[in-house]
Amino acid sequence: MRIRLARALGGAAALLLALLPPAGPARAAGRAARAESLFRQAELEIARNTIDDRRMAIRDLEQATLLDPASALYELELARAYYTAGFLSNARRRYERVTRLAPADANGRYGLGQVWRRDWLKYLDRTSLDRAVEHLSFAARLKPDFCDAWLLLAPLLAERGDDRAAAAAAQRALAADPGRADALLAAGYTAYRLGNLERADSAFAAAMPRLRRGVRGRFEDIAPVASERDTAILNHLPPAQQAEYRGRFWRENDPDLATPVNEARLEYWARVAHAYFLFYDLRRHEWDERGEVYVRYGAPDSVSYNPVEAMVRNTAAGDRSHANVVLYGTGPAYPANSQLWVYRDLGMEVLMQDRTLNEIYRLPMTEDFDPDPAPDPDSLARHGEALATSGGRGVFHRLPPGVRPLPAAGTIARFEGGVSPRLLAQVEVPGSPTDSLSAEWVVLDSTRREVARASGALAPSACDPVERRVADFAADLPPGPYLVGLTVRDASGRRGVVRAVADLARDSSALALSDVVVACGEPGLSVAGGEGIRPAPNPGHRVGDGAPLTAYFEIYHLTPDADGRARFEYVYTVRSAARDPRIWIQRMLSPRSRIPEISATRVEENAGPLRRQFVSVPVQSLPPGPYRLEIRVRDLATRAEVTASADFTRESAPPPSPAPAPPGGS
Repeated sequence: MRIRLARALGGAAALLLALLPPAGPARAAGRAARAESLFRQAELEIARNTIDDRRMAIRDLEQATLLDPASALYELELARAYYTAGFLSNARRRYERVTRLAPADANGRYGLGQVWRRDWLKYLDRTSLDRAVEHLSFAARLKPDFCDAWLLLAPLLAERGDDRAAAAAAQRALAADPGRADALLAAGYTAYRLGNLERADSAFAAAMPRLRRGVRGRFEDIAPVASERDTAILNHLPPAQQAEYRGRFWRENDPDLATPVNEARLEYWARVAHAYFLFYDLRRHEWDERGEVYVRYGAPDSVSYNPVEAMVRNTAAGDRSHANVVLYGTGPAYPANSQLWVYRDLGMEVLMQDRTLNEIYRLPMTEDFDPDPAPDPDSLARHGEALATSGGRGVFHRLPPGVRPLPAAGTIARFEGGVSPRLLAQVEVPGSPTDSLSAEWVVLDSTRREVARASGALAPSACDPVERRVADFAADLPPGPYLVGLTVRDASGRRGVVRAVADLARDSSALALSDVVVACGEPGLSVAGGEGIRPAPNPGHRVGDGAPLTAYFEIYHLTPDADGRARFEYVYTVRSAARDPRIWIQRMLSPRSRIPEISATRVEENAGPLRRQFVSVPVQSLPPGPYRLEIRVRDLATRAEVTASADFTRESAPPPSPAPAPPGGS
């Protein structure tokens, strides 16, 4: 009777009636029975999962906890209902009460971990992250086979920068439930972060078939990092061909063609897994813009919540508004939350807005331009360890975690051959005579099938035999586009990778030039043999102080006269390639003096239509800096002309060595 009256009155009257002291044991038993009845009723309402049913469930659970305040079970269910409804403060207080009523129950600590995790995701407060880790760790210690606690803990430990602890948590989750797809994902992406690529690859392979279709689609989808053209082609392919197209996309963006795993795809999967654990909404079956940006560019260098200085560019003309408000064209400004993600190495800032105040972030609304983030091209070019997909929609690391970089320079050159075109690749790294260095090259054709692979030790550079090591590779290949990868390793595990594309043209009867190859030293240092001339490798295209520029090229299809002699003229020109970084008005008002060109013309005769030619250009008078060598060849019989060019760097003189100290004192 009392409970029915309390429910009818509701609110404060219900609270007062429920708090009235019991009249005796029978009344206490009745209160407990009524509390249990309310709890069972709330369970049914939660199962129906409508807004009204959830409200009724919260009301019934609140009354049950008043009727039986010693029940940790009722407090726990009410805390979960509050959390699901988004009442985080109420949920936290109820979870805290659970931990006091049942200190050995891991669920209260797990719930507090959820609350503080969500608080951290919303406000980006480091204290909230630390509290989430503390409570989840406590829950896992109370219940070592608590898979959900370990799974929630792993990405938070990764966010704190403790990848080893994150991997350990993922392994505990996997041990608790070996067949669970989420646990395999956690094991895979934490293994990648530690640089264990083989383990990561096998864990992802085991997880994929177990994932729900919507989640698996996130890992298979290349749209976030692919160009619009690639995405359009993929969407128009039949399902049987889509997997093959995705595989080709990842082979095209594989940073190291020599290894058995695809480092870019593994990094992408690791990002997708991390974004899934942090940003994926299981009810909506999607993540917001935070997940989208994360899978494209990885973790930002810094994140700020509602930065006061953040502005939204509303039009291409530059109209701006504050990021913490939304303008819908007419009417008042509406409040919004915002996050600013900064990628310093990419020269990029990504502003996202929570316009509905429900922790769903989107890119700002604009009128006449695309707000989709993209790296600054100059910043990307300076970021030597970055590998960008088409249009810069995704950026990956050239080397996996834990691998120290070995600075490598590489170049490729194309030549006509007897039957098929010839492709020449050269690579160079710093190295002394005592270093153990090996190089490997891999060539993929237009279908991204491997058509050439070779390896070998690096030899002393003819340019600098003490400080540099070089290697070169060559292959005769059919005409067509190719992707070339060069990988160098040393004994300590350092690695350098170089990627390049080459299009081998079909042989024709028209006058043609090969690529211009910057070589080391005098022409006599280059090797002649059955394969023709192999210029002494100088893939760094550096010309030392006091040395001339040596370059090699080949001329094809000269026109011989009746005596079999061809006459041609070639002109070489060296121009400065230095860019003036100043703005246009500064360049106009204070123009810098131009570096004079170096140019020379020679007329030669040749026996037959093929000429192999070295040129030596005296560049000693030029100041240090970047330059371009241009070669122009004219066939004097047909007057046809062709040109080719190569860039190089004129190096400055090394600093003088310090004079030895006089013996016997200072």
